[in-house]
Amino acid sequence: MSSYVAAGNNPQYILPFQMDAVPSSFKSNLAPRPINCVLQTVNVQATSGNQSIGGTSTIQVPLGNSAYICNPYLRFKVVYAGINTDTFRFKGAAGGASALISSLQTSINSTLIDNIQNYGLGVMEPILAHSTSRDWLVQDGSRLMNTTVTSIVGAAGLTEVYCMPLLGMLGAQQAFPAWAVNGVLQLNINWVNSIAAAIGGATNNATITDLSFQEVQFVYDRVAVEGDFIAKMKSDMASSGAKYTYSFTNYQTLTAVSTNGQNTINTGINVSSLRGALLTSILSSDFTDAAAQTRRGFSLRNGLANYQLSLDGRLVNSSILDAMNAPAVCFAELQKVFSRVFDASVTDISTKDTYITEAFAVGVSACRVAEGLAFQGSPCSVATLQITQTSANYTNFIVYIADYSLLIGADGMCDLVR
Repeated sequence: MSSYVAAGNNPQYILPFQMDAVPSSFKSNLAPRPINCVLQTVNVQATSGNQSIGGTSTIQVPLGNSAYICNPYLRFKVVYAGINTDTFRFKGAAGGASALISSLQTSINSTLIDNIQNYGLGVMEPILAHSTSRDWLVQDGSRLMNTTVTSIVGAAGLTEVYCMPLLGMLGAQQAFPAWAVNGVLQLNINWVNSIAAAIGGATNNATITDLSFQEVQFVYDRVAVEGDFIAKMKSDMASSGAKYTYSFTNYQTLTAVSTNGQNTINTGINVSSLRGALLTSILSSDFTDAAAQTRRGFSLRNGLANYQLSLDGRLVNSSILDAMNAPAVCFAELQKVFSRVFDASVTDISTKDTYITEAFAVGVSACRVAEGLAFQGSPCSVATLQITQTSANYTNFIVYIADYSLLIGADGMCDLVR
């Protein structure tokens, strides 16, 4: 039947207020109950023992066993050795314990799924500062991972335990179907290579002499479901050829030394859904000089006069993002990357002054819609950034945020969709 409607025969559009509806508060509870399952919180200890600066902690999580992995996070103890009583805090405006992590790799049966470089100051820092409410950082985050908190270490040392959320595959809101994959989920946590790269704000450079990472654990809720449910799921997948889809957010990062003038950076990212591109700039000396412990690792605007993103030669933002003359425009575009522009429910960590002096970040959103759909970003093979700055003394952290999906077949094999 043709969908063509001749002139004069258009059906009348019904306005929503012309229809009656029973309010939800007048109805019987329609919420369905969960399937029969059992909850158990599990701690998986690292197999690599205690680690020091530049070390790697390895955690292996067995999969299968008719269960889901929910609410995962990383728990670890840090033992600080010092020779003077003094105060310190972690680098960055948010200043969380994530600064202690250099990179994080996630693998399934030796197949690399996630490889997040510059995990602390490059990726987690702008997310905490600009995609997390300031109240959460001051209240909850300070208890969990020492965000915005100043600590004291002395001759007797200091020992603290941190609980930190994970990004990438294990940071999805969706529960991971451990029952669908046979084998081992492995996490490699690479710790920072120097104390100065993570610690700042101390008034005495020799305060902290060593760091020891102990009792590193992967903590999650193991939700075990009935075997009949799993058997039915696998049977349906095998008979129809359908695959279990597990979606998550991927972060591709790179660092580049700033230049005095225009710099063009081409990156082959090869994704079907790029959500946006972030930029933060930190003084390079904050990570290398012995005096860097007196610095805070703040992100500064570095005379940014232009920041433009092109996807396969197509310019995304035609307007020039000028942080020197119009920082409000840069902040608005940054919020769009996190899909929260003019969202009053989430407050940024920065104020008008500290945005450009402590927590500067700029971004361009590539999301086509803001509906919470899968792969709602823009497809891209090569991303091109044009950056105009005024100093070559900074390190630029560039983060490409993209949608990934893990397709799991009935045989337990995984395919990664970029």
